[in-house]
Amino acid sequence: MAPDRAARIVAALRLSYFTIAWNGVIGAAALVVSSITGSAALAGLALNALLDSSASGVLVWRFRRERSDPAAAERLERRAQTWITIAMLLVAAYVGVNGVRALVGRDHADESAFGLALAAVSLLVLPFLGRAKLRVAAALASPSLRGDGVLTLAAAALSGITLVALAVNAAFGWWWADPAAALLIAAALAVEGVRVAVRHRFG
Repeated sequence: MAPDRAARIVAALRLSYFTIAWNGVIGAAALVVSSITGSAALAGLALNALLDSSASGVLVWRFRRERSDPAAAERLERRAQTWITIAMLLVAAYVGVNGVRALVGRDHADESAFGLALAAVSLLVLPFLGRAKLRVAAALASPSLRGDGVLTLAAAALSGITLVALAVNAAFGWWWADPAAALLIAAALAVEGVRVAVRHRFG
């Protein structure tokens, strides 16, 4: 293996390990807070973070395997893309259903300073992480790492949506902002999941 590619694989692994640790902690914390407050948007943020963490776990397997068996790289690339697509669509369905139920049932999410803090911190970190993944993915010509980078950037955007929804709900009592944000999250994940599936099938 060429030294340049080996160094880029190390960079990809470091980004993936960081994603697993960061999103694992943020996702678990957001999931706990969402279950306490009833925030559909925060639940969507949590599940998306855990999805990104699991996708990075698949990429760790893919890049570690390339070190010992470069011929297996393409096969593992396609498996990683398949997992990312399935997980995105499942989370989109779950978040969408919960958002609709919250709107129909007029469920009010409780205020949570900790939930606001989680969304704000994610919004500060994830854009830098996503762009770093895209740079390394371009250097490695890795569609799976690029997909994970897009997923991370989508998580950053969803953090912003969640932050606005929680802030509006807390400031003005607009209970519908939270489930409406959850529906936006579900739609974004569904669109991206279909896009990745089409690229995976015909790319």
